[in-house]
Amino acid sequence: MNLEYLDKFKNEFSEYTELRYQKNNNVRLSLLNGDVISNIRNSSSGISARVYAGGVWGFSSDPETGETNVSNVIRAATENARFLDSRENRHAMPLIYGSAEGYHDFSSKRKKASPKEIIGFLKEIDAYLLKKYPDLTARSVTMSNLDMEKALLTSEGSRAYSLIPRSLLIISLTLDKGGGPVDLYDVFGGFGQYEDQFGIAEDFYESLDLFYERLREKSAGIYPDAGEHDVILDADLAGILAHEAIGHTTEADIVLGGSIAGEYLNKQVASPLINLVDFAHTARGQQCPVPVYVDDEGTEA
Repeated sequence: MNLEYLDKFKNEFSEYTELRYQKNNNVRLSLLNGDVISNIRNSSSGISARVYAGGVWGFSSDPETGETNVSNVIRAATENARFLDSRENRHAMPLIYGSAEGYHDFSSKRKKASPKEIIGFLKEIDAYLLKKYPDLTARSVTMSNLDMEKALLTSEGSRAYSLIPRSLLIISLTLDKGGGPVDLYDVFGGFGQYEDQFGIAEDFYESLDLFYERLREKSAGIYPDAGEHDVILDADLAGILAHEAIGHTTEADIVLGGSIAGEYLNKQVASPLINLVDFAHTARGQQCPVPVYVDDEGTEA
């Protein structure tokens, strides 16, 4: 869907309104020990509208995106907002808003790969593992592709379109270590469609060799002793834990809605040695894995 389609409905906005469209295309192909066990393609989409009136919000959505459906969604969201406003009587100040525009289509410019070609790539990866590491007791090779398409139009002039693709090669290997199996998985790829991330299996052989060595090291490891211990956390793990413990609980809408961290609003919640930075689209000179240039409310990131 393009922005020109959403533009048709701007005259139907009578309050502050956000009109959104989103479509997710998913492809997942999986091999287990060389056999194709999964070949799934699905697509989900819909339209939604959020309307502000007097300090309250009205919302409506529809999985169908025809012109009648879009008009009905706008009307329902507006009616919901006005109904709540008539009951709440908050007489709130008008919203402080801005406007932003953005068009970011990151779909591949290369020739689209067929399912047969993708399966062929996965089979090459699996064949390499089977030949070089015959001691593996199980091999799982999966390709997961997600294309997330969004379009946004607001009553105050924000217009944004984005197609953000992600392609992941997921490998899971298993070794038998006497008393039982030891497995390990890793993920390769990231931002971009399959055509931009993959295609030549040989490019991943060195990474697969290193991955196998990590599995061997894990199989030779010992179980930790129970109890309390002083440990040094790798920066990646520490960052994940800080994100879960602090990041989610201090998101503005969650705090205002009753987060357990609400009483710590505007207070220090962690050691000054811990820094959390929310990068929207660029970090350290590189594009983020899921870049956001204009958010779902029409604010430039």
